[in-house]
Amino acid sequence: MPPWQHLKALSDETAMPRAKQFHDVLSRAIFTPKISERKLAEKLDAVKQTLPLPVIWLLGKAQSGKSALIRALTGRDDAAIGNGFQPCTRTARLYDFPDTTHCFVRFLDTRGLGEVDYDPTEDMRLFGQQAHLLMVVMRAMDHAQQEVLQALRAILKQHPGWPVIVVQTTLHEGYPNRATPHLDPYPYASTPWPPSVPKDLARSLLKQREWFADIEAAFVAVDFTLPEDGYAPVHYGLDALWAAIEAALPLGLRALFQSTEHMEQLRDIYAQTAHPHILTYAFLAGGLEAIPIPMVSVPFVLSLQAKMLQAIASIYNQELNRERYAEIASALGLGYLLRWGGRELIKFIPAYGTAVASVYTAGVTYALGKTLCAYFSSIKKGHVPDRAVFERIYTEELLAGRALLARYVQALRS
Repeated sequence: MPPWQHLKALSDETAMPRAKQFHDVLSRAIFTPKISERKLAEKLDAVKQTLPLPVIWLLGKAQSGKSALIRALTGRDDAAIGNGFQPCTRTARLYDFPDTTHCFVRFLDTRGLGEVDYDPTEDMRLFGQQAHLLMVVMRAMDHAQQEVLQALRAILKQHPGWPVIVVQTTLHEGYPNRATPHLDPYPYASTPWPPSVPKDLARSLLKQREWFADIEAAFVAVDFTLPEDGYAPVHYGLDALWAAIEAALPLGLRALFQSTEHMEQLRDIYAQTAHPHILTYAFLAGGLEAIPIPMVSVPFVLSLQAKMLQAIASIYNQELNRERYAEIASALGLGYLLRWGGRELIKFIPAYGTAVASVYTAGVTYALGKTLCAYFSSIKKGHVPDRAVFERIYTEELLAGRALLARYVQALRS
């Protein structure tokens, strides 16, 4: 009998007792945790050190469009971005998305280029061992970029293999007049450009690109504005920017940032807020699952999922007590717990099992988080669907989560 059939037979024989066991463990993890916060924090800190956390370096002068770029990529507003930046060195600051606690991508903003001397040595010392993307941000009509180029060359001297994307912003400043609209279709994906591109703008963009003749770089022309500016679309060139990012850092970041929640129950502001937090818990759960010894990681993963449940309840302004937990368990059922035993038994397959278990556990955590969002959304609307609806949501989100997270989680083992 093939190994997976042995696993399935064993899983089927013990499914319900195991589901009850893990239900009890999850309940204790929420209300009477056996793993101390200190031990869990230490374990999560260790996992975070191994996560392929991308640091996107934004090299550009003040007012070059760096905050607008972050706004377009993350979907956050200017207030959230402004409040989210934290100083980290004398001339740099960090923006962790979605926040410092639940971070899975980091923007490093080098401040003051063109105004004060910038020395990237300290930033390279702090972040030089992490995955990186250098994103040079410059206004399309600004030709005073010597300090930016100097900083870029200093970084590449130490890390010549880091990918570079040059983002040329505020295209409308090169339009003939205020009434000139963005060109549709987007013409800047490849050269030569069509004659419809304004001559002054084309001349300026090409001149800036000449500065990078000795640097391997991708170039993207964008115009990220606000609705009141009167340009449509407000995120002009965003698809081209995402294509360049995905080519440079093939971690599936666009899908992570913009995962479409296809269930109507999830289409609300609460779910949008919860989404990046669920992703982070899923990443961490997948990292915990990289422990190759069967069952060792289970208490930590369940404690992590308990924290995710608490976080989602808080986002939806729902008090999480024993009565509410009992309602959740009754509404959602114990079906999702039946996957745990099979997932742990997979670890017994040499060299293959742990990687599969990591991706699977990340997907399970993601699906659980999305299902909880559907539950709390229904609670707020005053109607809770029957269990079959949640089972369908969970099954669909499990498939979506595994596909979404596979590249990122598997990078833990690369």
